[in-house]
Amino acid sequence: MKMPSSCLPPLLCVLLPLHFAGTEAHPYLRPNVTLVFDSTIHSDSLRNCSCAAVVRPCDETLANLLCNCVTVSRSSLTPGGLRQDNRRTDRTLTVWVREAWVLRELLNGSHVPDLHLSLCAPVLDLGPAQYLTLVGLRRLQVYTTAKEALHRDQALNIVSSAGFEVQDSGLSITLLDLGSLSGGLRLKAYSVVGPSLQVLRQHFLNLTLSLGNMLSSDPELIHMPSMLTFVY
Repeated sequence: MKMPSSCLPPLLCVLLPLHFAGTEAHPYLRPNVTLVFDSTIHSDSLRNCSCAAVVRPCDETLANLLCNCVTVSRSSLTPGGLRQDNRRTDRTLTVWVREAWVLRELLNGSHVPDLHLSLCAPVLDLGPAQYLTLVGLRRLQVYTTAKEALHRDQALNIVSSAGFEVQDSGLSITLLDLGSLSGGLRLKAYSVVGPSLQVLRQHFLNLTLSLGNMLSSDPELIHMPSMLTFVY
């Protein structure tokens, strides 16, 4: 992957190696997770569930039976409005995706440390090359129901082995190539220490981030260096 031009001197980004987690034995939901999925029953809406039991991926009937769920209309969603507490290490956000709008409207720009994505449609029309922007991501797991996929269940941890941790930077941003979600190739990633959010916004005009609460509580965040992770 070509390195962004904003990382050229004098900004001098530093390439960081990453630790990767191996493919897990099964993709079932772990207990104590938040589950969100675009409902096949409730048209043009989401089901927002809290699950204390194990649920098979993409099994809407089982989720409605075993989890505590409510329906949220698409029109009431705030784009990129998802925000998980970075201090809660025991919570996982699981998103079952049947329609591409869930990725674009719900997740793009959201703050999610631990994300499990399940593609529940045999073919998900994502259109031309697109990237999903996530803030503060530390762990990603991707599962696809497509039987022809070579890598149906993959996971990776975004942890630098060079001693640079996420909390050492002002902001951790992950750019996920949506084309990599199909399972055709094994997920790869690299991280760079990059410019501040203020500079990033000047060079990446289409970068979608929902950072109002973060910047209001820590205005200096906009001037601190960032860590950019590219997953492809």
